[in-house]
Amino acid sequence: MIHCLLRDLNFEKEIGANSLFLEVGPFHFVVDAGMDPKRIGSLALPQLSLLPENSVDAILLTHCHLDHLGGLPVLLRKQSKAHVFLSYPTSLVTPIMLENSYTVMCRQKEEQSIPEYPLYEKKDIERIKQNFLPVKFGQVQHLEKEGHCIDITFFLAGHVLGASSVLIEYEERKIFITGDILFQDQHTLKGADIPNDRHFDTIVLETTRGRTERQSHRVDEEERLLKTIAQTIQRGGMCLIPAFALGRIQELLVLLDNARRANKIPECPIFCSGLGMALVNVFNEIGKTTNAVHFNRKILKRLNIKSLRRKKIGPDSQLTTPAIYLLSSGMLVEHTPSYRVASNLIKDCKNTVCFVGYCDPDTPGGQLLQTAPDEVFTFKALEFSTPLRAQVEHFDLSGHADREDLCRFVVDHQPKQVILTHGDVEARQWFSEKFSKDCPHMRVLDPEVGKTYTI
Repeated sequence: MIHCLLRDLNFEKEIGANSLFLEVGPFHFVVDAGMDPKRIGSLALPQLSLLPENSVDAILLTHCHLDHLGGLPVLLRKQSKAHVFLSYPTSLVTPIMLENSYTVMCRQKEEQSIPEYPLYEKKDIERIKQNFLPVKFGQVQHLEKEGHCIDITFFLAGHVLGASSVLIEYEERKIFITGDILFQDQHTLKGADIPNDRHFDTIVLETTRGRTERQSHRVDEEERLLKTIAQTIQRGGMCLIPAFALGRIQELLVLLDNARRANKIPECPIFCSGLGMALVNVFNEIGKTTNAVHFNRKILKRLNIKSLRRKKIGPDSQLTTPAIYLLSSGMLVEHTPSYRVASNLIKDCKNTVCFVGYCDPDTPGGQLLQTAPDEVFTFKALEFSTPLRAQVEHFDLSGHADREDLCRFVVDHQPKQVILTHGDVEARQWFSEKFSKDCPHMRVLDPEVGKTYTI
């Protein structure tokens, strides 16, 4: 019998500091090393102390969102000999994301008196590049250890630029890790490309949307968003679209460009700011070399994108109106451009806030979505409160596969076991009950964090 162990290194059974330890025969892997945006200091990291120093052979980085990436420099301090396997686009985006995270931690250290920050230095970001081994999608990587051989293959996962699913093959075992995955095409990216003829013994499955039933198709949600934007501009208001810097801002730029050329939205200034604009160049460069990415920075000129000086923005700022503000962060995290602009516009009924992705209930974005009209909302970091008068809408443009699509994927590949990850308790519970009903002979494992399982 092949020796295979799994341990979830996250602190909680939730979407947070995503990280998995896998032991397959003599090989030791860590899949991702994230940082929980809701936690502070070292508590935001996975339980890396469970890994003895230099005990990891390789780190498999699925993509560059900080809940999968943010702890990588800290992990590599103790695992300095480990190779980091990642897709080529991910190798380009990783330093940009980590440098931005470093800058944020430095600011938080000063503003919130967090002595642990930053958790790593700029020199650590440069150093970890030496461990990178960029791989092509579909190309098998052979590793050898103690006379044994294992194969690692990355597959296009959709979701976001460079996102990968990973297949581990050792002797007769095949373990497939979905990572964050989206099967359908987006405007900027092709959907997941997983061979249908492959059999997997084990599927490690993301469960992000387990408690969310899709109410409408993506194209319908996009049309509803464009209609809302048009109505806001026509009544002389400002439309704020908080968006994730990696993937969502670039996706929305293409959507707005297509809509403007089709006369679906009126002419008006469009302001962008934050990390998302720095990543535009990477999308543009990757788009030149692969048909899996559809993006050209010429759309910035066509849309006449304007920069936003966020430091001057506050509740009493004079903002351009009517206008569209496409800004990070997607959850209105404190001190970000979207947070500051929101403090200015939610007091006016002509304006609209359009959320286009998941908002954790504990973030300012999640709290705003739960705020009733005319109820007072407080921007704690700005020490400012105001009644909510603006229209607040949520549009389902998630970069994650629907739960029905994930179930169909598992059923199609008929694994002996499925392991639930990357989801809150309710999401995992839905999948567990669904698989127990539809696949009664399949083992379903919802691992407790920090506990070791034989798989």
